[in-house]
Amino acid sequence: MKKTSTLIMLAAALSLTVSASAQVTVLTHATLIDGTGAAPQNDVTLVMENGRIRDLGSSARIAVPSGATVLDLTGKFVVPGIINAHGHVGANRDPELRQYALYGVTTTTSMAVDADDIAEYKAEQKRGNLRGARILTVKYRFMSTTEYNTPESARAKVDEIVAKGADFVKVWIDSQNGRIAKINPEVTAAVMDQARKHGKITMAHIYEYADARRMVDQGVNILVHNVRDQELDADFISTLKQRNISVVSTLTREEGMFVYAESPAWIDDPFFRKGLSADRLTLLKTKKREEQANDPELARNRRAFALDTINLKKLSNAGVRIALGTDSGGAADRYFIQGFFEHRQMELMVQAGLTPMQVIQAFSKGASEALGVDREFGTLAKGKAADLLVLDRNPLDNIVNMRGVQAVYLGGKKFE
Repeated sequence: MKKTSTLIMLAAALSLTVSASAQVTVLTHATLIDGTGAAPQNDVTLVMENGRIRDLGSSARIAVPSGATVLDLTGKFVVPGIINAHGHVGANRDPELRQYALYGVTTTTSMAVDADDIAEYKAEQKRGNLRGARILTVKYRFMSTTEYNTPESARAKVDEIVAKGADFVKVWIDSQNGRIAKINPEVTAAVMDQARKHGKITMAHIYEYADARRMVDQGVNILVHNVRDQELDADFISTLKQRNISVVSTLTREEGMFVYAESPAWIDDPFFRKGLSADRLTLLKTKKREEQANDPELARNRRAFALDTINLKKLSNAGVRIALGTDSGGAADRYFIQGFFEHRQMELMVQAGLTPMQVIQAFSKGASEALGVDREFGTLAKGKAADLLVLDRNPLDNIVNMRGVQAVYLGGKKFE
């Protein structure tokens, strides 16, 4: 009987060993751009197991585990998965997160309102059930048009959304060019203070310089838009740097407010068109184009884009942390295409004067640090989550090469 029990235990152990081996994937002979800003590493082998990077380093040093799936990436480039620090996800989560992932976005934020089941959805993702990009949420955004407009009610709402799964706490300050009232400063101060009591990172949607300065004075951690009504001064930029405040420049969002009136060539690019249906594309080329061409705020929107471009370069030059974000998703008639907008943002950042390496840092190191998830995600290192992209061409030669995604690995598994 004892011998039989021993054999059963050995068989069980062998079964577990085989199962573990089956989960090991090895990428060999790749050029690695790890997201830290360090120079690319040639001929690297990366071992992925159980969703994490088990090992990585020179191919001459790293031993390939027995039974592992091995892929030779000679001539290919490995970069971190794209983290979108300002995105939107609606009620139809799975297809939206799938679209993000197919474009190489492995983590996105949801920056408006999420239903209460978001907590269980995130827990399911942590268990490894990743049907698309990972999601981080504000759960609810505080605005003047919502019901929590006293310091007391706002504090209670912060307590509620934190209990229901909020990763961050966000206030939304924007008059929409005078169309609505701005949220009361006493309310935003209460929200910031209550969020800090829960240890939560705080965010502010701002448009105007005065509101950005006010939120910085109230202790905000991230400005999830750049200032778009005037050029930033050296004193304010210095304050951002000293207080370790992150800034998300949403150039592609600003461009998206007017560019369809100009019928840009990329509308007919297959890389763009795979992000929307044929019917939506037709409406974009007709109804949306006409709406933007006749928009009375067309000149203002173009100026906002120009100022965002100038201010982004100033912030980057000063060493302020930049996190890539886009404002993609949200209402369908915005046409802020999830996935494509992240790649367009990279191109616009380079046009603003950043280098491809700085852009890669923005969607990996910068975004992960800003969102407080850098211990698990962002840069590629031993022990971290195996969220990464395999590219056909070197993105440091041309950031457009980020579009050449040969494979997306999400939690160590190829996403298809």
